[in-house]
Amino acid sequence: MDRFVDVGHVAETLPDLTAALADPRLRRFGLTGGVSLVGVGALLSLAPTTGGWAFWSNAVAATLVFIGVPLLCLGLAAPDPDPSSLFHLGIDLTETQRRAVAAGSLCVTLTPIVLAVGTPLGLPSLVLVVAATSAVFGTVLILTGFVAWTAATLAEPTS
Repeated sequence: MDRFVDVGHVAETLPDLTAALADPRLRRFGLTGGVSLVGVGALLSLAPTTGGWAFWSNAVAATLVFIGVPLLCLGLAAPDPDPSSLFHLGIDLTETQRRAVAAGSLCVTLTPIVLAVGTPLGLPSLVLVVAATSAVFGTVLILTGFVAWTAATLAEPTS
């Protein structure tokens, strides 16, 4: 039991974030998973529901989209596979840009969790402020990673 409480031991057993973000398999998983979740969430939000089911349908649809979009962004930020791959898009971010996208994706993913946990506690204003701040901050981080890559790509002279 002492090994599970020891911070040093737990830190040694955690996977390296740099290695995880540099894995090209993340591109395939992120793109297919993100598009699938966003598609199901969009279709669920279009489904005609009335009464008590309307709230749950919209809540599940919004949660799927809030999880699918960051997953899609992680897939876009993953290293570009070989040119013969179906998932080759020509987007190749640096490690710092990948970390920014990953941190932003985590912030956006935490937004519906903050709403789901905080709303029953009776602090609606505080919960909404924290959720909105998390979503905006995460979005800014995601956009920063991709805008930095785009600016670097446009600034490079063509050969």
